[in-house]
Amino acid sequence: MKKYTKKITKALIKSAILALVIIKAFDTDIKVREYSINTDKVKKRKKFVLITDLHSGLYGSTQSELIERINEIAPDAVLFGGDIVESFEEDRGGRLLFEAIGRKYRCFYVTGNHEYRSRRVNEIKEMIRGYGVNVLEGNGIALDDEITVWGTDDPCCRFKEYGAYDNWYRQFFKCSSEADKSKYNILLSHRPERTDDYENSKFDLVLCGHAHGGQWRIPFLLNGLYAPNQGLFPKYAGGKYKLGSVDMIVSRGLKMSFLPRIFNPPEIVVVNIDSNIK
Repeated sequence: MKKYTKKITKALIKSAILALVIIKAFDTDIKVREYSINTDKVKKRKKFVLITDLHSGLYGSTQSELIERINEIAPDAVLFGGDIVESFEEDRGGRLLFEAIGRKYRCFYVTGNHEYRSRRVNEIKEMIRGYGVNVLEGNGIALDDEITVWGTDDPCCRFKEYGAYDNWYRQFFKCSSEADKSKYNILLSHRPERTDDYENSKFDLVLCGHAHGGQWRIPFLLNGLYAPNQGLFPKYAGGKYKLGSVDMIVSRGLKMSFLPRIFNPPEIVVVNIDSNIK
């Protein structure tokens, strides 16, 4: 009887552990991932929220969950890193978000490849501008006397009618050449794989998305299985990376689809930029 009880107990413990692992693996609750950067170029701390790869998704029937999270963080600015609008679906998820926060916070947006794939990228940009959001197209806007936010369109070369591939290089080098190195310069760019360009630029921080966290992860072993434009075992699936003197942060994004995210919950990124001077 004791031997039988021990077997049952062990089986129950193993089942409970397995259930917890499965729950954790397929967790779809939004996580807030926070990064901190110190620099001599700022005197007062600034907090940024980075939103990427929403793909018109909804968190709550009226986007309430996502909006509440942003309001709880209360950032100095919200940065949209592309693929906010899905190319094959209605814009409702994006519209609800922009309507709620577009005029409440300083907001900056760049396109992703899906805005181009929709073949109505200009219409989407105008819609977003209508909510008070700054659409960056190879230009920068000063947040204050210390920080400038720059942005480039996505180089979605599949649709040559928009000249997107050439536009990205033209916009990127224009931004880099115009950046004032005495200021803290943030580049908002959808693609994380263009590290050679970022590393040799005048930017202090590059913020990206696109990789979706590599979709499937194994904690402490595999940071991502596959990412667009990087392929299997992507180097830049999500996290903070050092590219020479440039910091790059890649968001794992918010997209949920028929393909499950494993050990890779959707995320909002918070970036705190603080002074080195104490």
